[in-house]
Amino acid sequence: MSGVRTERDGAVVHLVLDRPDKLNALNGEVLRALTDSVAALEDDLDARVVVLRGEGRAFSAGADISGGGFGGAGSSGWAARRHAAGGWQRLLDRFEALSQITVAALRGHCIGGAALLAAACDIRIADESLQVRIPELAIGIPLTWGGNPRLVREIGLPLARDLVMTGRIMEADEALRSGFVQRLVADLDEGVASCVEELLAMPDAPLRMTKAMMSAIGRAQIGAAAWADADLIAWSPREPESQQAAAGYAARKRGRKKT
Repeated sequence: MSGVRTERDGAVVHLVLDRPDKLNALNGEVLRALTDSVAALEDDLDARVVVLRGEGRAFSAGADISGGGFGGAGSSGWAARRHAAGGWQRLLDRFEALSQITVAALRGHCIGGAALLAAACDIRIADESLQVRIPELAIGIPLTWGGNPRLVREIGLPLARDLVMTGRIMEADEALRSGFVQRLVADLDEGVASCVEELLAMPDAPLRMTKAMMSAIGRAQIGAAAWADADLIAWSPREPESQQAAAGYAARKRGRKKT
């Protein structure tokens, strides 16, 4: 089981994070499945819109630490570990470069790497249950996967700095005000369907050209800020301070579940 389900409806492709029992946590299998899906979409000119959503009550709880969600842990040799650690960052870059318009359907948890996956989409639509949180520092690692420049690009430096440095929750109404989501709707399925209908009503080639223009602007804003992220994610978990922070974070999560 790959953790990702692909559904096709004419010119619309739905990529569904499909680990609802784990709140669609991101692991190595999900990375490989999404990478394969993006590779197939790169040459699929019949697909015009890609909708990314999570099965069940959450978009995604972020990287599955126990399942190797950060990447690189099982690779042999420094070069291999560095390459593996950069897998999610490369995926986000390729996802942003797709010619299709990408729409993220967000509900419930949108945590850490899942927020970055959403930030790589062209349009983000959410319902009132959305909660965005960036807990990486609490786990003892800096935010990677090109996350800092992506968040700065989407919501601005002051708010990105606040969310990343404090790990606090951003509720749906603030996500709308900040620009993290563009539409806040009562019914997520209906809201996404309405947006997709609007996109399909546009002429195909000019829409793709506009997407390419916007993507180029977005890449320029990210620039070279994330060049060392693969090294950071490979190195940080090896530090005793990071290991202690991760253990404390896991203990706090277990405590909240018991209450």
